[in-house]
Amino acid sequence: MKATLAMQDIVVRRGRSKVLHIDTFSIQPGELVALVGPNGSGKSTLLQTINLLLPFQGEMRLFDEVTAKVNQEVLRRRCAMVFQEALMLEGSVFDNVAWPLRFRGFAAPTIRLRVYEALALFGCAHLAQRSAQRLSGGEAQRVCIARALVTEPELLLLDEPFASLDVAMRSAMMEKIRTIAQSKGITVLLVSHNFSDVLYFAERAVALFSGGILQDDKPEILLRRPVDERVARLVGMDNILPCRIEREGDRDFVILNAGIRFAFPGNGAVSPSFLCLPGDALLLSGEPKVKPHHAGVLFEGLIERIIPGIASCCILLRSGELLLRVRLPREKTEGKLWPGERMQVWFDLADAHFV
Repeated sequence: MKATLAMQDIVVRRGRSKVLHIDTFSIQPGELVALVGPNGSGKSTLLQTINLLLPFQGEMRLFDEVTAKVNQEVLRRRCAMVFQEALMLEGSVFDNVAWPLRFRGFAAPTIRLRVYEALALFGCAHLAQRSAQRLSGGEAQRVCIARALVTEPELLLLDEPFASLDVAMRSAMMEKIRTIAQSKGITVLLVSHNFSDVLYFAERAVALFSGGILQDDKPEILLRRPVDERVARLVGMDNILPCRIEREGDRDFVILNAGIRFAFPGNGAVSPSFLCLPGDALLLSGEPKVKPHHAGVLFEGLIERIIPGIASCCILLRSGELLLRVRLPREKTEGKLWPGERMQVWFDLADAHFV
């Protein structure tokens, strides 16, 4: 299968500085990919480069065409991009959504049909005759999304498109775009600061730092097996615990700040600085009879606070200098756990990830 996008040795400069340096990156037809990274990491620059809006060095193929050897305007028409800030043209909402179809030479009856279909999909049909300059931020962004999809592009580039939407509308828009993309085989590259959006929307996540790709894998791998501390903090890892490795005889041991000590399950030649533990990997018990599992770690802690949630609760638990976040189903917390209660904490070494 020919890739929708293939980049090789791509460099984008701002003055003398490299703002983007991608060794290799590709997206297959129909993939739903999310791009994450801190502010200034190059996410928007990468999207604009893919949309042929910025000069670059290296080779890029779009739809198996080398971009430097073909008409870039033709390639750009096969893509659509939604920017973080809603960009509205003069005229009505109808005119804004109709513009890309008119630009491509569609007949008037077809334009009218497709515009109203696109507006209806995103709850904007009643806005068709309103001035585009008089929309709220959320309305304008929904119209921009409708305008991007009205042409049924082969590649859809989304740069933080849900930032101005409330939580309920954001979830609805993500589901709508995901459904449309899957039904029509549209390839999507989404930029988002919210990793919950990534988990909900994408099949693949790419972490970008300082203009380069640091990790590219399934979202759950980034969430539970981040490549380093930066990715761990980016995806919201619950527990990033400073640690050190000490050698005793012929064995290596992990030492945590709270005096917690256990055999290091990894390669002694590698000395990690942090232990990453998802909150749902920690188990609590008030029973003093619990014994350490042969492949687990057992210690004590004191519940400081219980933060309610819809499906699960977050337990803030202190063990010495460590403050841990434990995530438990609501049925295991409500009326059963209390602040000030001392608990035993256990985790399986299979869930421990060192960076």
